[in-house]
Amino acid sequence: MTWQPKWEPRYTRRDLTLANAFTAARIALIPFFALAWYHGDGERALWLFAAAVATDAIDGFLARYLNQKSRLGALLDPIADKMLVLAALIVGVWIRAMPIWFLAVIVARDAVLALGAILFSTRWKGRHGAEAWRPTRIGKYAMALQSLAIVLVLIDSTLDIGGLRPYTQVAMVFTAALTITAGAQYTVRAARAL
Repeated sequence: MTWQPKWEPRYTRRDLTLANAFTAARIALIPFFALAWYHGDGERALWLFAAAVATDAIDGFLARYLNQKSRLGALLDPIADKMLVLAALIVGVWIRAMPIWFLAVIVARDAVLALGAILFSTRWKGRHGAEAWRPTRIGKYAMALQSLAIVLVLIDSTLDIGGLRPYTQVAMVFTAALTITAGAQYTVRAARAL
């Protein structure tokens, strides 16, 4: 009779997928992007940000259409997205390319979502599902608009394109409004779940 461990590893070889490799690449690109933009190399920062956003599209495609969904990927993908946007917002505010209210709106919404997810997974585990904190369509649109607004700010602060500033400001206002709407939607869903 051989001894068998009673625990199972949380992550397995199934987590070592090409989709997760692209997610890891996105995380690895974040400090290079942030440093490039902070040191005034906006063109390089723009390309690095675009590459990071591309890895998001690629890992999503691989996960859905090549059946490479995994527990690790479900954890890492949103973390990578939030880290990328947060790094861009912090540097953008620091170098005065973005207003601080834009950072405050997005961080506040993410903080509320993180707190809700923690409460649902710990305090109310077993009584209420985590459905209320799964991404909604509006939440996904808000995330896409955040990336678009950051790209517009990068272009505006790097390339000499006349007349882009008003569009950049409109994009930030619209993004903030959709981000707040998504946060309200999550809150309503959580209240219904409770």
